[in-house]
Amino acid sequence: MFDVQAIESLFYLLVPLLYGAGAVATGLATKPNNLLVRSLTFKLAFVSAVAAAITSWLWPVAGVWFSHGPLASIMLLLITLLGMVLGRFSERYLAGDPGQRSFMVWLQVILASVAFIAITNHLLVFLISWIAISISLHQLLMFFPDRPRAALAAHKKFIFARIAELCLGAGFLLLYVQYDTPFIDRILAQVSASPELPAAAHGAAILMAAAALFKCAQMPFHGWLIQVVESPTPVSALLHAGVVNLGGFLMILMAPLIVQASAAQWLLLLVAGPTAVFASLVMMTRISIKVRLAWSTCAQMGWMLVECALGLYELALLHLVAHSAYKAHTFLNAGNTVELSMKKRLVAINEPGPRQWLTAASFAALFMLPTIFLANESAPADLFSWVVPGIALTILLSEFLSASGGVLTLGRGLLLGAVFWALYWLQKTFFGLVLTPPDSQAGLEAVGFVAVLIALLVRGYYQIRYHRFTSAGARLYRFLFAAGYLDEWSTRLTLKIWPAKLPNVVRPRAMVSVSSTSGSRESA
Repeated sequence: MFDVQAIESLFYLLVPLLYGAGAVATGLATKPNNLLVRSLTFKLAFVSAVAAAITSWLWPVAGVWFSHGPLASIMLLLITLLGMVLGRFSERYLAGDPGQRSFMVWLQVILASVAFIAITNHLLVFLISWIAISISLHQLLMFFPDRPRAALAAHKKFIFARIAELCLGAGFLLLYVQYDTPFIDRILAQVSASPELPAAAHGAAILMAAAALFKCAQMPFHGWLIQVVESPTPVSALLHAGVVNLGGFLMILMAPLIVQASAAQWLLLLVAGPTAVFASLVMMTRISIKVRLAWSTCAQMGWMLVECALGLYELALLHLVAHSAYKAHTFLNAGNTVELSMKKRLVAINEPGPRQWLTAASFAALFMLPTIFLANESAPADLFSWVVPGIALTILLSEFLSASGGVLTLGRGLLLGAVFWALYWLQKTFFGLVLTPPDSQAGLEAVGFVAVLIALLVRGYYQIRYHRFTSAGARLYRFLFAAGYLDEWSTRLTLKIWPAKLPNVVRPRAMVSVSSTSGSRESA
């Protein structure tokens, strides 16, 4: 009779071990482009993740050092799939670059560390892996060390990462002292069984929420995320599709604790909520595709943390997976994204009229109301989770209807709305069944706060989208284009506390001679 728990643990452990072995083999390889070793590493890691997911689904058992739950399986599949894509892309993108071997080594170290975070059930292993990710990512952010903006972004990221690690370590220490065990599942079991959360656990939840906010680059500590576009494209894809999501994963993993800590929930709401609204509007003012995607990531991380604060953990997990896949595709496909964006700018923007808005709202209500009835959900946060996509669908359909008219357009709009709503419903239901999140959700006050934020977002979107050139629209656009100067203040404070010696930009000799010649002519 075989030991199911040992086999499952082996499959889970194989993933980070394969990445670690691949990093060592890449570093020791005699040929810089040892494609066979690296391609096998990424493929075998994905196969191991699939095997781990299948065995844990067929024979669910409780692990000790490793988490065998659905959350670990989903994260492991996501990590290995993205790793396989990023590894293949990086082989061609950095072909011939002298730093390619070093890049591939650190890439696999990061993937191994993220995999350990996804599967571990031990606080110390989680913390060590979290730190290893930050240190390894710093090496990739400094891939072009002669670029001042890249060095500045890496410097700010280094400082904020240390603060996040201190918060996370202090939170874990409080949990260990309070519950006398380093194993995460045993801590969460005691939390769920206790009618009241101890003060130490409350403090730990607040510290972990702060760590998640720093990790997810929430304002005003967001500037480094916007500036890391100076690094190679695979680094941006890895960061935006994987590493920056770890704050949300931490909140989902610790859901039984967070739902009982109202202070931690409000900390997430008060920081991540305004960040999500502001970053969503700032994104509309950006011209550079990569910078726009970076602001989009900042906003999406904010919304994901808001969902965690509301107790909608299945929606947060759906958000995490969808955002990872979307950002990996858009960054690696940035060339086509630029072309698509330029084509959109050539299309005239037609403001929807009252008829289009009413028709779109009717279509959205046609999908939303039966869904709420069939889902049999009455909690304010659950109802809100259906209202928000209804608002998004209303805006989408109104712009679709304003572009053209006729019965055919109405039919296409109805079909588009049906597909949109069916996909959202199926995915939300699937992640709810797989994750089985805690029943406790935020109250009416928290939902009302988020509703105000959604109203501000819709109002700002309407102003920038359709009335940008009015006096009010121009003022708002200028303010958003400067992003409230939050990053400038954050950068000044950071450099005062911990100064950084940035590399000097050395101009080529030919450029120096030309500029000096032109200068002498002007003076003559």
